[in-house]
Amino acid sequence: MLIQLRITMLVIIAALLVFFVSLLRKQKLDLKYCLVWIFALLGVAVLCIFPSLLDRLSDLFGIGVPVNTLFLVGMAFLACISISLTIVVSRLSDRLRKLTQNIAILEHESAKKDEAEKAEENIEENGVTEKDT
Repeated sequence: MLIQLRITMLVIIAALLVFFVSLLRKQKLDLKYCLVWIFALLGVAVLCIFPSLLDRLSDLFGIGVPVNTLFLVGMAFLACISISLTIVVSRLSDRLRKLTQNIAILEHESAKKDEAEKAEENIEENGVTEKDT
């Protein structure tokens, strides 16, 4: 790998690390998601600094071309991210459904309470008691 390419990749990785840390500091990204991206960037940085590791990893998996190993690892990483985000969305959807149901129940109980109070006010205004009816 050319030294210029390695330097360019390391500069891009450093910029992305700064970007993710700034998102974390501004609280626009949770720590658990930020850590995933930071570790992925550090992994790419290690492969960039030591390109022979990719060759060894390719030999370990029996893949002839190291670039294909890189694509395989990248696709596996993206699949893991996709699965974890799907789980998060599913949990949030379930929590939203439960919260919506709780709000509906509370509104229904509040409406019943308001109706009861209005009925009591009408009884007091009209002088009609429950015994009279």
